[in-house]
Amino acid sequence: MLLSRKASIELIAVFAGGFLGGGLRFLFGYLPMIGHWPITTIIINWTGCLALAYLGAWMAKHTAVPHLWQTFIGTGILGGYTTFSTMILQVYQQGLLSGFLYLVATIFGGWFMVELGQWLVCRSGEQHV
Repeated sequence: MLLSRKASIELIAVFAGGFLGGGLRFLFGYLPMIGHWPITTIIINWTGCLALAYLGAWMAKHTAVPHLWQTFIGTGILGGYTTFSTMILQVYQQGLLSGFLYLVATIFGGWFMVELGQWLVCRSGEQHV
């Protein structure tokens, strides 16, 4: 299967962004653990939710910005940075009660970060998406 020139450029943008996001995720792994929960993973998922929500809302208002930037940042950097599959494995490893609490904290914290990202765009004078 041959990709079009546009698709090839987008693929390169995703690879480059994934390289940066994955590298950043790797570096977060050097932070010390706090207690038994993998707090680093929660922080990565929350900040990933915040950044992706902000990016989406911002791009919806700034249509003149090339779509390639959304692909590079959203799919590439943030896709490489967030760790959903890691989170699910860690939920499983926590045991029933602790895993459930960890999952609830991650999901509702992520939801809050999405709301915060939308609010930040609105606060900066942009219209809510």
